Amino acid sequence: MRWQWRFAVMLLGALLVAGAVWTWLPPNDATQSAMKDTIARFETATSLLWPEDHYGETTLPAKVRDELEDGRHRALMTLAEGSALEDALEEDAVGALLKAPRLLSGRVPVARRTEVVFFDVRRRTPRGELKVRAAYDVVTTTGKWSPRTGTIVERSEGGPSDRCQLYDYTLKQYGDTWRVVAKEAVSGPNGGPPYFYSPSDGGFTQDPGA
Repeated sequence: MRWQWRFAVMLLGALLVAGAVWTWLPPNDATQSAMKDTIARFETATSLLWPEDHYGETTLPAKVRDELEDGRHRALMTLAEGSALEDALEEDAVGALLKAPRLLSGRVPVARRTEVVFFDVRRRTPRGELKVRAAYDVVTTTGKWSPRTGTIVERSEGGPSDRCQLYDYTLKQYGDTWRVVAKEAVSGPNGGPPYFYSPSDGGFTQDPGA
């Protein structure tokens, strides 16, 4: 009988060790690539660009505003859930678009892509979610609006940012896809200034102006 108890204790110990290893074991390269792609597409979907059919206008009809928000909502529903989705949907992306300068130095933003410039897997949760720390850079393509031809000319992609804010993400897997379920800025103790990552030198700094 005593050997059965010993076997049970050894088995339990092995399971605990295996669980600890599984918690901290990083996923393979393909999984990490899929997670980075999900974060990039999620961050791209949170904001809006001025619609191409209205480049020459300074405001947008109510129908167009509704269509923009509906498209944004549907995109986010495929990329996020939980608090990450709730927080993203609470943002007034249309209002921010209308308040932002339509022209940047005489140029119109025509495309936007998000690049994950820092990515570090932290651990798995007991529910199988993955927690990662990441920083992303939003690269915007602009062009000159030609009122004469009604087209965009001289397209140009902006350069990389000097520093990018760090966030802690929680992601959940559904088959071959991932969704962001939580996002939180990385800050100092007791709500201190946020941390930033510098792609140029790989360093980390806190925002001195916060």
